[in-house]
Amino acid sequence: MFGGKTTGYILGSIVFSVCSLAFSLNNASFGAEYTGNSGCKCHMGKGCFEGEEYKERLHSNTWEKRLKGTPDAENPDCLKCHGSAYGEKIAEAGKKYLPNVQCEACHGAGSEYKKVKDNYEGKGKDAFKELLKKDPLLARKVQYDAGLIVAGINGPATVKEQCLKCHWENKDDKNKCPKTDKVMDYKDAFKKDDHRDNDEVDDVIKKMSPEDKKKWAALLPKDEILNSPLKPKKKE
Repeated sequence: MFGGKTTGYILGSIVFSVCSLAFSLNNASFGAEYTGNSGCKCHMGKGCFEGEEYKERLHSNTWEKRLKGTPDAENPDCLKCHGSAYGEKIAEAGKKYLPNVQCEACHGAGSEYKKVKDNYEGKGKDAFKELLKKDPLLARKVQYDAGLIVAGINGPATVKEQCLKCHWENKDDKNKCPKTDKVMDYKDAFKKDDHRDNDEVDDVIKKMSPEDKKKWAALLPKDEILNSPLKPKKKE
């Protein structure tokens, strides 16, 4: 649920491109920069469940399929949902936005929590992996403290709330894109684009006492949909 074991945990987990959007998130306030999907090497690497699921969805190429080569390719009103980080700090010099709905569109500018993974407390590239093995919940807290955003936990109150920043459930919605009447069936969209995976954090949560759940409440899912069954992985 919180990220596959082969991912390296760069972006943490529950990587919801489902109903993704490009909007300003909390970590932008302390100078974090958007690295783009190229900074998510582990999650976007071959064989990572979250990344493989994401690559199959329209969010991964929505700018290319919907805007590229059109008069709206640079339109801010379109880029806020078909692109990422428009108007935000981007690590690559000269970039005004990142094409498509990239991981950070939902999870926030990743430069600071990427540093945690790469060199936790200045102890080298393996230090965070060791922390993850020793204390998965603390490892997750460290990432959240560095700016990782997850809807239904420490971001928007629910995944649906995040989705509705760029999607709508009826054709008369005031925020609807004027170029289409297509509406979102949220439950169906979530099932199709759910790329949670089970990892060490989930295993720890299953064994937590009521007292521990109170202690770590800030890290636990508050949106019930995050407690729904995981999508089965495809057979190799």
